[in-house]
Amino acid sequence: MTYELSPAQIEEIDSKLPPQFAALKDKYPVAISNAAEYYDAPPFAEGYVPELIEVYYGEDADDSGVFAWNGSVSIKLDNYKPDSPVVMKQIDGQWAYIQIGSIVLLNRAGGVVLPPIADKSKFMLDLMPEDEK
Repeated sequence: MTYELSPAQIEEIDSKLPPQFAALKDKYPVAISNAAEYYDAPPFAEGYVPELIEVYYGEDADDSGVFAWNGSVSIKLDNYKPDSPVVMKQIDGQWAYIQIGSIVLLNRAGGVVLPPIADKSKFMLDLMPEDEK
């Protein structure tokens, strides 16, 4: 699926992002547009406890691969692609972290408190397909 940036998005990208980031807009339009949208937003406060964290893998990810709601973590195996060159994280509906390869475009995570994985055996079971449990 090809995503085409609007003239307003291109203007936002070119006006907010450093030139080396803006130059990636043709290859990674979604990630670059998301980074530009929150580039000048402040980081989350120290000790901030989010209700919702979503991690998207890939430029064209339609759904998150990791989903944490009120401290409960779920992994969607079809969308869990940790080797993807593009990783985008949303915290409470706001883009908080975006990385392309080794380049971190946006990091607003600040002092966010991440949910603990209380029971690692349950976490590993959640990774397994239902028919193998």
